[in-house]
Amino acid sequence: MTRPFWVSIEGPEAAGKTHLSRCLVERLPSCRIVEELTDAEGEHVPAQVIAALASAGDPFLRTGHPLTETYALLALKTRERERVTAMPNPPQIVLEDRGIDTVAIYQAAILTGSGTDDTAWSTAGRIYATAEVWCPLPDLTILLVDDLDICAARWTVREGSPLTADQRQLVARATRLYHRLAVHQPDRVRVVDRTGRGETDVLDELDTLIRQSAGENGRKAHVATS
Repeated sequence: MTRPFWVSIEGPEAAGKTHLSRCLVERLPSCRIVEELTDAEGEHVPAQVIAALASAGDPFLRTGHPLTETYALLALKTRERERVTAMPNPPQIVLEDRGIDTVAIYQAAILTGSGTDDTAWSTAGRIYATAEVWCPLPDLTILLVDDLDICAARWTVREGSPLTADQRQLVARATRLYHRLAVHQPDRVRVVDRTGRGETDVLDELDTLIRQSAGENGRKAHVATS
């Protein structure tokens, strides 16, 4: 069975990940979206876990037990991957609205508190190493970025209240770590900056990037099995 080409859409809050992912599904052949964990609904286990993590009222799922939160989120992400790849006819392309990279980057920032970015980066590496025991990293991670003030304004409209100083500091720190990830893994992590650009222009770039990357991945797989 051919494994789906797995694309994770990452970036700061309110950069437009969910909206643009849904637009891309209309463009890409045999494509499926894996929704962000916080969009889980119903009585199933993932929704129950997210509800428990959100019970403290923090949109960043902070309950005061960051290590437990990290393992719970990693488990849910692994379950999503297993469900998709076990499908009788899995899609050719999967667009995941936040994936393992979000867990590693944000939880590293949360776990290390007021520590340095270097400390958070080291912690992110340990989270990645733990994740890879159960779940491969995405084939392609797209870091979607925009002006943080614009993102903050979108957040206020969407949530009905502005980011607090603490939340904004967390988002800024996570964004710095995302960019560091892109520097260290340029073949897997690609940055798409939408600052000052129209939606169609950004979608065209995303569409081209995913198609090209999926095509290159397919050629590598063919060579490896031939």
